Amino acid sequence: MSTLSTSQTTFQPQPVPLQTVHRTEEVEALYSKGATDMYDPWHPPNPPPHPSIEALTCTHQFNIQYSRQIIQFLAEVRATNIIVPDRTPKATCAKFLEIYGLLVTALEKDSVPCFLDLLQKYSGHMQSGYVITPQAFNLIVTQNALRCAELVLEGKEPKLRGLRANPNYILCFGYFPLHQAAETFSTDMVELLLRYGALANLRTTGDRVIEGLLPLHVAIENTCQHKYLEDNLIADQSYKEGNAKYIYKLMHLLCLPEMKIFLDTTRLLASHTDKVVDELWEYIKHGKLVPAAILLLAAQRHFRDLDGFARIKELIYNSLFALQMEGCGLQSGKNTNTKKQWKEKKLRFDNALVLLNIILKAGEGLDAYIQSQSEASHQEVLGKVSAVLQTYDVGPSGKGICIDDLDCRPYDCGVPDSISHKHGDTDLSKADIGLSNLEVEENNAVHRGEKLQYARDQFLPIWRSVLKARFISRTFPSYVPTKEIPYILPDGIHRKTKDQRASQLRVGLLGLLERSSPKLASTYQSRRLFNAASTALKMLKRA
Repeated sequence: MSTLSTSQTTFQPQPVPLQTVHRTEEVEALYSKGATDMYDPWHPPNPPPHPSIEALTCTHQFNIQYSRQIIQFLAEVRATNIIVPDRTPKATCAKFLEIYGLLVTALEKDSVPCFLDLLQKYSGHMQSGYVITPQAFNLIVTQNALRCAELVLEGKEPKLRGLRANPNYILCFGYFPLHQAAETFSTDMVELLLRYGALANLRTTGDRVIEGLLPLHVAIENTCQHKYLEDNLIADQSYKEGNAKYIYKLMHLLCLPEMKIFLDTTRLLASHTDKVVDELWEYIKHGKLVPAAILLLAAQRHFRDLDGFARIKELIYNSLFALQMEGCGLQSGKNTNTKKQWKEKKLRFDNALVLLNIILKAGEGLDAYIQSQSEASHQEVLGKVSAVLQTYDVGPSGKGICIDDLDCRPYDCGVPDSISHKHGDTDLSKADIGLSNLEVEENNAVHRGEKLQYARDQFLPIWRSVLKARFISRTFPSYVPTKEIPYILPDGIHRKTKDQRASQLRVGLLGLLERSSPKLASTYQSRRLFNAASTALKMLKRA
């Protein structure tokens, strides 16, 4: 392992002033066009020698001490600034794959001793340029190894010898650690990264990922693919006719217990994202009702603090007024397509007003109920949500939403052993049967990790993840619906499976989803996958 300080020296490193620019301005500068003279934190100007080093009369000692000062300076700068692009050498990336399995085993247990042993034994596989490689840190985040993540973010463990992980170091695939945490839907990992300086306003970049995605977008876009939402809303096109029942069904679905980890992650990221009201408006003005509802409900308290409801309502009214003026110039019987487009635009804003009014009036009541219940039956939740809506006079008229109106079946991904055998076990009972404290902690870490993954994978089609949409290959778990798997024969002919299921089958991208993906309505040209997924699934079902 590269040593940042191996012996006693006369030089005591002092905090080095890095960049004085505000972090928000730093992010904006990163994405500004034509910025050719940007400060490069990977190759910063060398600092002047410390006075204690300057005073040395021996040239040899001066060179040694100054070299150590520069190494410590580089390690600090590279661990605390935005690093784009990935500077990891290809040889280091290749060596990392050699220990991938060993590292996964250690991270599944979130075992700090095992991780440190691996880091000491395979230092050249996991660090480069005096920092933990983004590949290694991304795996830590993916496995939700909270103790190991905090260990390398803090960097105070003596065995690390000054090595740290940078929460704002881009991965070679074009996204940052916070994007991966958003896809994992671990609020604990998101909070940890934010506490150690991760920036929620960094966007994906490069040709290996959908460009322009914020971590907030990753959480929202993947939540849009929740199985409950797809199964109940894809076939329901009543919103195109101004039927508010679609919106009420959406609100009831979002309040189910199985949506909680998705909303919690969205809420946390929204509270740290700049210009979040603008992000909401981008969804609304392009008619993206589902992501707008997810963001509004999850972050409604934050929007109240920002006076976001009033701002969005004003934008909607201004848009409706502009449409009304435009409509006055359309003559009946002429400009048929233009008239149709005009009606569709108006309907978008009418639906948005209904949604905004519901959450403005009943949002706090709904949020309080969502946070207070976690194991209530669907029937109980639907009844309570309907009661809350009626209390605030925003409930549906006539027959409300009942359990028979919804299709709420998770993916059959199988219950992990650590969950199915957990009933009745406690930390104390495990200690009583002879396990050490370390073994108890590791067993609990495995349980937490598998519990989170199970809570996510039951409902999120991870093979259609927005973050991995441009990956050359993709892993399909065994429970993927057969109609979503392109079966590849040895001769390269693509066909759909009939009765076969793939087990960890690596195949090419679902080209249909990728080709039909409309761009996300944002200033950074991101993409939305929810409508694309619905179109693709319809076509697959008809095939």
